[in-house]
Amino acid sequence: EISACLVGSEMCIRDRTLNYSKMKKTLFLLLLFAVTSISGQEEFYVGLHYFKVKSEYANEFIEAEKNYYSKIHKARIDSGDKIAWDMWRLSSDNMDNSETIFVFAHLQEINKPSVMGNPEKMFPEAELKMVRKQRGKMVMGSKFIQTVFKGGFVPSEATPPKVAILNFVDAKPGKWSELENTMINEIVPRLKKNSYVKGWGMHKIVSPSNDESDYIMATFYNSMDDYYKRRTPTNNPSKSRTERLKRMGTMREGVKTEVLQLVLSER
Repeated sequence: EISACLVGSEMCIRDRTLNYSKMKKTLFLLLLFAVTSISGQEEFYVGLHYFKVKSEYANEFIEAEKNYYSKIHKARIDSGDKIAWDMWRLSSDNMDNSETIFVFAHLQEINKPSVMGNPEKMFPEAELKMVRKQRGKMVMGSKFIQTVFKGGFVPSEATPPKVAILNFVDAKPGKWSELENTMINEIVPRLKKNSYVKGWGMHKIVSPSNDESDYIMATFYNSMDDYYKRRTPTNNPSKSRTERLKRMGTMREGVKTEVLQLVLSER
């Protein structure tokens, strides 16, 4: 066997690696997810995988995620292959009651390929095959949106916020850089002062290229009640705010809003 000295060094290196991995996960908490701004130099992918599920199977679908897939994602996170993973439920008054839409957020470093599989043979292959087969009867359709995080701030709490409001925005032609700079340098400092807002992120959509939106602005709250409280007051805007809103109107146009509620999370 190798000497105790080498064993000690190996353990020290291993512990440093694990601690570094934990620090990176804390830094990149979303959602997406410390109250310091994150600059564009720390860009990372946030993939949003939408699954339309038959409502009669919604609870069964969640259980499969909890018992199998969330554990696989956790193993990938612990090994440093992934930053974080969340499962959200989409809330909408316009949805058919027979359908439930779940959104999975995959946080991934840009220079690391996305991998799933069955790490360390966590589960018997026959068992996973059966789970995948069962999932096939539950799922009615899916789509994937790949985004890159451009800037914002993440929650200071260890647990992710329970509510995410996604505002899909179309940038006016030639206004992409100006919009990013304005949101990150002017809007983020104001949002950080709001006691109801627990996190905010600007995500540029990189795929699909034919999506009608250019960006997703994600705002995080601890509850829907906090979201309502933030929107309740009606104040006369100051002259500077009115001018800022007019300037923002020359850069972007709102497309749609999605309300997500947290189901599962791995860090």
